[in-house]
Amino acid sequence: MKINKFLVIPVACFALTLGLTSCNGEGTGHIQMWDWSTPAPEPEPEPEPEPDAYVEMGWTDLEDTYGTLPEYIKAYKYENAINGNDVKAFMAVADIAKVKFEVLGEAEGYKTPANFYEEANKTIIINGGFFYDGKSLSLVCRDGKLICANNNVDSPDWTETFYYMPRGVLSQATDGSFFTGWTWTTVAGQTIWYPTSMPLEAGRIPDMTYPEGAKEFSAQTAIGGGPVLVLDSKVVNSYEDEYLQINPTSKRPRTAIGIDSAKGKIIFFVCEGDGMTSGVGGMTLEEVANVFVALGCEQALNLDGGGSSCMLINGKETIKPSDGKQRTVINGASLN
Repeated sequence: MKINKFLVIPVACFALTLGLTSCNGEGTGHIQMWDWSTPAPEPEPEPEPEPDAYVEMGWTDLEDTYGTLPEYIKAYKYENAINGNDVKAFMAVADIAKVKFEVLGEAEGYKTPANFYEEANKTIIINGGFFYDGKSLSLVCRDGKLICANNNVDSPDWTETFYYMPRGVLSQATDGSFFTGWTWTTVAGQTIWYPTSMPLEAGRIPDMTYPEGAKEFSAQTAIGGGPVLVLDSKVVNSYEDEYLQINPTSKRPRTAIGIDSAKGKIIFFVCEGDGMTSGVGGMTLEEVANVFVALGCEQALNLDGGGSSCMLINGKETIKPSDGKQRTVINGASLN
């Protein structure tokens, strides 16, 4: 049989190659086995946690002191001196985009904050606006409906001198944004909102032309009180214009709400007073306003204080109420 010489040479060469480069190292050489797999990347270092701005300002993160909180609500405590006086205060800070802000209560009917918690089981509850004889003197708006209006008339004698004054209100619009100002409700039931307070003047009745910037009041949720403490990131403390029968310069328990739109935060604030903790008298309205400015709030509203001041976190009291127990109030505010 005739063998094709052109086939023999390549086969022989191939056999020779195998003999010289066997994988087991026998022969005169071996094949280098390269690792073609992709090496595992080096683990990236854990990012440093961002510093807590409130802690850096002297507030203590309460973490789980009052039980588990939603990830979008944090609670803090402040025990330090302000203007040389000991202060004991608490605040709840929540993400506006995630939390639900609500106003509790009706136009009349007493309840303690604990009663509100038993009924609604809200994470954070504070007392609301002013009241008298079982009826609210402060605005309550819920689900776009006005439950009751701010009290808009007062008098030092109830015979000759009468003041008709818009009073403070903090509101949340249907788009979730917050705005703070003053409202007045006419005899016909029209509620007007103003971006500025009205200088107190006996007998002067506000309307749609005075003070300037008036418009029909509209909100999804709102709570009244007074005075407005902060507006446009500045202390305004409209106590005199709102003719409130509270002492702004005395150190008392206080309750207030502030809004930091830049960081998307709503802040519930309460401070203890009246000596319930030895050496702790409370705070003036100006001091509370300055706290909100320091926290970065561009708007803040004072609520009822004194014996009414109370904050519950998961139903547990923070400050010691100065009545020795929770006072019955008409309304409150909650975060959940």
